Amino acid sequence: MTVQNAPKNGGKPRLLLADDHRLFNDGLKALLSDDFTVVDQVFSGTAIAPAVLRHDPDVLLLDFNLPGLNGLEAARTLITDFPALRIVLLTMYNEPRIVEEFRQLGARGFLLKTASKEELTLAIRLVVGGGLYFPPPPGKAADAAHADDAFLKQFLLTPREVDIIRLVREGLSSKQIADRLGLSPFTVDTHRKNIYVKLGIGSVAELVQFAGKLGL
Repeated sequence: MTVQNAPKNGGKPRLLLADDHRLFNDGLKALLSDDFTVVDQVFSGTAIAPAVLRHDPDVLLLDFNLPGLNGLEAARTLITDFPALRIVLLTMYNEPRIVEEFRQLGARGFLLKTASKEELTLAIRLVVGGGLYFPPPPGKAADAAHADDAFLKQFLLTPREVDIIRLVREGLSSKQIADRLGLSPFTVDTHRKNIYVKLGIGSVAELVQFAGKLGL
């Protein structure tokens, strides 16, 4: 699979960490340093922009509750001033309103601080590859319907992605899937890109084969 928007230096994706809790910030750096290059750590909203100018990171992991300038205010400025910067919200606040505000601004992902290393690493790689990572909030009907599906948990697929896999297996195009699900073709293409990265595949044939094996 061809990955678009690869890291600017051609090596490991470069991360900037913004969280005012120093112990968590340091722990995050230690957790991610094997797979990514942590170029800097900042502890306030006002320190982010200067750090982006100094280091030109690929991804900013951004807490919502920051002193000086909160995450939402910082993101609003950063997305305008640094359009190539991919912002992933990493917070304890599981508020759909906050997540939707970040999404509307142009943030590329959202994760709770309770996420596993595997999920965090996957989310970073997805956004570096040009995708989005916004898991559906808990309690949604679709989540409940798929909660016991082992493959969904194993591959970190969302219920919407499972729906799209099934429709691809039926032979529908992105436009037809968009019409069926009431989505835009762009949204469907983004989901398909995320699916390919999560499953480590690069073609429709491989996706159909995967779906067949799991009985989707």
